[in-house]
Amino acid sequence: MYETISKYYDAMYVDDDSYRSEVEKVVALVEQHKKSEGTTTIGKSTTSTHSHAPCGTLTLLDIACGTGAQAAYLQEYFTVTGIDICDEMLEVAKRKVRNASFINADMCNFNLHNQFDVIVNLYGSIGQVESLEHMQMAMNCVSKHLKPGGIFILTPWSTKESFREALVGRAKTYELSGFCRMETVKLVSPSKIKIDYHHLISDNLDVKYYQHSNYITLFSESEYVSSILNTGMQIIKRLAPDEFRMGAFICTV
Repeated sequence: MYETISKYYDAMYVDDDSYRSEVEKVVALVEQHKKSEGTTTIGKSTTSTHSHAPCGTLTLLDIACGTGAQAAYLQEYFTVTGIDICDEMLEVAKRKVRNASFINADMCNFNLHNQFDVIVNLYGSIGQVESLEHMQMAMNCVSKHLKPGGIFILTPWSTKESFREALVGRAKTYELSGFCRMETVKLVSPSKIKIDYHHLISDNLDVKYYQHSNYITLFSESEYVSSILNTGMQIIKRLAPDEFRMGAFICTV
């Protein structure tokens, strides 16, 4: 699916104000809880977003980075590495975010031969894994790549306890171009959600229709907790959706 929508993903799904606010919360959490070696206070870089110089002394790994929507803001505070399995999304990220490094890698099975001060897995992308076994594999990879005293921030794709079926829609026009998106979010088994995406995309009055389906794995609160703790990581805080977009587990090792 993401191979097809990568060109117009940002227009339909990225709200700059939300992403900016989310990154500011990440920075505040890191300043509050990080105990790994490095600077204890994060200063916003004045480096141009078009230069290639590192923008922070703390290193950050952005898991399932997509088109780099979070990385675009994270690069102002951290030296960022992003991983994703979709080459098309990564190509967009590379063009947009010049101060970060992007690598094609599977969140369930990667080895970057490096450790990071901060690791983030945001916007519920963990729901893309196929099973509890795969989530445990992903958490094991995180633990291996997180410096002692570092911070890991994970946003779940809802939970079995909190999930509600939904109809989601948004539309916007730009003179002769624009989009309209509508998605149905349905529970098809106790642990699987099916999302049907319906997209109308107009480019200079040339309107095309795209339809995609995607399955999300739904985990319980206790399954998230056990998968994190099984790695030896500790959970510092559990934030609700009104405290952090989609809620978050704040962890360390």
